[in-house]
Amino acid sequence: MIRRLSSGVALVAMLTVGLVSQSQAAYYGDFAGSSISFRDVQDVNGLYGVPVVQANSLVFTPMNFEIDCASSATCPPTPATVDDILLFDVETDPGISIERIVVNEEGTTLLDDFDLPGAFAATTVVGNVFIDVTALNGVAITGLNLNAQMNFTSLGTYDTLTEGNGTHLWSGVLAVNIDDFLAANGYPDARATGITVSLANTLTAYAANGAVASIRKEEVRGLAVKVIPEPGTALLMGLGLAGLAANRRRRC
Repeated sequence: MIRRLSSGVALVAMLTVGLVSQSQAAYYGDFAGSSISFRDVQDVNGLYGVPVVQANSLVFTPMNFEIDCASSATCPPTPATVDDILLFDVETDPGISIERIVVNEEGTTLLDDFDLPGAFAATTVVGNVFIDVTALNGVAITGLNLNAQMNFTSLGTYDTLTEGNGTHLWSGVLAVNIDDFLAANGYPDARATGITVSLANTLTAYAANGAVASIRKEEVRGLAVKVIPEPGTALLMGLGLAGLAANRRRRC
């Protein structure tokens, strides 16, 4: 019997505005949750930081995931950019499946044109999530994959003309229903028991004519994959029959 899970991902990062530090790839290995396992967790540029497990959540502490236009010798005229990719596999315990993944991301952006003539500052954030289904009902499978772009406040673009001067909060969200994806691709009765997740983030800052611009991921939780089990069909049927039997006994 497969019990369905609701799986959620939240991304938030803690950073300090300034120059981007030298980045390098980081491999964190495997982590065991309450009813799932995270395998081969790795970070292409090392900006997400070392993860820890909380129940069925994989939580990261970000490392300098930020960009300031002043940190680039070519900004302006070219925007300054920083990006990173987080990769990991999710495997469920026996009798468990993954129903849904939700990605939430938060951060801040600093914009200031100091009311100077012709000054302008802008920042952007982009988040793409790629998911490969690697196992259905415990059996390995290939060729089932999807990708989606996160939806951010202000469409992920922030500037002094629209937001005004100061520090502004931004956030993004993406919800992916794995069951619906499987049904739409010819597997209406199957349940995902293994997936590979890739999260790609890009931050961009631009400032001209004396303005300043920076953008960063904010603190608190980093990235968390939450798994919430639900009863399977067979279990629900058994509970229903038990309830009918109890009602008969009360009527007798």
